[in-house]
Amino acid sequence: MNEEQQTLWEYLRNNAIGYDARRSSTEIREDCGFESGGVTNEHVRDLIRDMILNHNCCIGSIMWVDGYWIVQNEHELEMSIKSLMQRANGVIKRADALRANFLNRNDG
Repeated sequence: MNEEQQTLWEYLRNNAIGYDARRSSTEIREDCGFESGGVTNEHVRDLIRDMILNHNCCIGSIMWVDGYWIVQNEHELEMSIKSLMQRANGVIKRADALRANFLNRNDG
């Protein structure tokens, strides 16, 4: 992990153990002194994504619920996985609709 990710991991270990202690990306950014990367704190989200994919970190999140946390049990894990799968299915559905719209378009 890079220095920012190490800072973020330590922050989560001290402040966000389990779902009930989750911290928003804004809280993380402000408390750790990170750049925002945009209005939705893309920089923080990118750091977390890389930590999950490449550094074996078990950091949970749920769509439409603010916050990230260190997953503590199977229930929290399943909540996070379910949220990711719903997002993935929604993107696939949108891609399929776009393809169908293109094939069925009426250009006048």
